[in-house]
Amino acid sequence: MSELLAGHPSGAVALVDADQGLEVTYGELRERVGQSAAWLRRELEGGLVFHVATNTPASIALYLACLEARCPVALLEPAPADRLEPLLRAYGPDAVLLPADTEMPAGRRPGPMLPEAEYRMALRRAGSGPRPLHPDLALLLTTSGSTGSPKLVRLTRGNVAANARSIVEYLAIGPGERSVQSLPMHYSYGLSLVNSHLLAGATVVVTRHSFMRPEFWGAFDRAGCTSLAGVPYVYETLHRLRFDPARHPSLRTLTQAGGGLRPDLIQAFHDRARAAGARFFVMYGQTEATARIAYVPWERLGEKIGFIGVAIPRGRLSLAPVEDSEQQELIYEGPNVMMGYADSAADLAAGDELNGTLRTGDLAAADGEGFFKLTGRLKRVAKLFGRRISLEELEHELQARYPVDAAVVDRDGRLLVFAVARGDVDLTGIGHSLARQLGVPPKSVHVEAVAAIPLTASGKKDYKALPS
Repeated sequence: MSELLAGHPSGAVALVDADQGLEVTYGELRERVGQSAAWLRRELEGGLVFHVATNTPASIALYLACLEARCPVALLEPAPADRLEPLLRAYGPDAVLLPADTEMPAGRRPGPMLPEAEYRMALRRAGSGPRPLHPDLALLLTTSGSTGSPKLVRLTRGNVAANARSIVEYLAIGPGERSVQSLPMHYSYGLSLVNSHLLAGATVVVTRHSFMRPEFWGAFDRAGCTSLAGVPYVYETLHRLRFDPARHPSLRTLTQAGGGLRPDLIQAFHDRARAAGARFFVMYGQTEATARIAYVPWERLGEKIGFIGVAIPRGRLSLAPVEDSEQQELIYEGPNVMMGYADSAADLAAGDELNGTLRTGDLAAADGEGFFKLTGRLKRVAKLFGRRISLEELEHELQARYPVDAAVVDRDGRLLVFAVARGDVDLTGIGHSLARQLGVPPKSVHVEAVAAIPLTASGKKDYKALPS
């Protein structure tokens, strides 16, 4: 994509494969993207592409080639072929780009060899006609980070470029930065790492190792990585592992998004980062806004713990009243807001349905300085015995009062609390206390012990995967 790659010195390093010890310069990346883009134009003529994305130079080059060739591309997580079936049936893409060792989806035929040999192509059966695609449609991302739902977010090239520019500006990303790809590329936060660093002429470092493995940190230090990005699960795990930024001299910036991090952990990583001469940014975003919406300036974090911060450059945050409630919904306006959702192939021809305004579905409040704080989730509000209860607030309160990690759901007018104990705790007593607090009969609240709260690929609580 010309906006992401143009103007950078040809000899500057764009990508590092830390496992293979290989570097790809901007000149080489532009050449690879150009070759694949020309190939895609010839073979697909702007058709819809599903790309099973991996954190590899080949995957990044093919993603950029799809944008360059104006082939709308959906980035998907690596998964068994049968897990792709719901999306394949819903959208019938013209081509699927698969890692070479991946099983061919049913009903697909092998395509010609790709310029990027690590991938192969699966094509629709002959005789399938073209489908209408909106000319501005460039990128499709899943809303949950998994292939289980056919709902996709429709994004334009302008959305991608605008969000990348804003991120570059508030994080002050320059050509000397080296970002380790610690998050999957099919996830909007992970993809924003690629987009923002390439736009800035910086370097993206990829490794196949998990952040929990010593090999990851060996690659991190060898490549001289300057930044680390993580969702709450990443920072919770690093905290348990007693991670210290000072052990990695090149590390200058830590960023966190993908859900709310516990205030005590925000304080801990803020303190550790400052002691190591590094910055810690807490951010907020949604795939519907390409990636990021708000951030807390690192130098203000100590006094703004618990806030999502201020709008990213060229964005605007405001509050709108919620009907029959004293609470307010967070509204975001900016050039990175999606065109709308898609649930089937027919939706891919639709134009911009939001006009740059996103109702986030999050409840929020603002302080006197214009810093915003989430207070709950609009769609996770239960009505129990005539009372409106924010399940998000209830979770935060339980986790603050008791040594538990909690997921609260409303099922058939009954509150179910799934709890992971982090110490000695009387779960039955929690249930009784909660019922008294809410003024509801004890039988309407049930607390169940679980070994772990299930998470989506992006590290958020997966409420659909909780026991039924």
